[in-house]
Amino acid sequence: MKNNLISAALAAVLLTAISCSNSEKKYEEEERSLIADYVARNNITVAPDANGLYYIEINPGAGENVEIGDSLGVYYVGWFLDGTEFNNNTEETTPFRFRLDSYGLIEGWIIALPRMRLGTKAQLLIPSKLAYGSVGYGYYDYYGRYISVIPGYSPLLFEIEVVELVKAKK
Repeated sequence: MKNNLISAALAAVLLTAISCSNSEKKYEEEERSLIADYVARNNITVAPDANGLYYIEINPGAGENVEIGDSLGVYYVGWFLDGTEFNNNTEETTPFRFRLDSYGLIEGWIIALPRMRLGTKAQLLIPSKLAYGSVGYGYYDYYGRYISVIPGYSPLLFEIEVVELVKAKK
């Protein structure tokens, strides 16, 4: 009897793992298709890097290069690939300030920002694995309800301008 229960439990775990794996593959394929369609529709001619990130420079800037550990001030807009804006700080009087190795920054920003200089403006097409992954991003409101801001497997488009740069002390 004990062996039957253990066998049944193992079978349930394996079935769950297989179904989750198939679901993940489905979402990953849908995301790849969504990115490919966006790239084609918008005539994006740059190739993605090895991580799948598209870096599209709008204004090259003329200042110093950004490096890991530097403190930055940026203005940015974030969109889903359907054009829906989910975040924007361009109307703020001060830029979003952070150190480029801070906890909480998405990996796509950490990879792309060292390609930029003070004054650079660029668009970043970031696959979900370099953003909020399969889980997405959200928060709990005052009443304990979960509010989803960015669903899992969402590729994101950001337009970022580096407006402040304080070099890290070496």
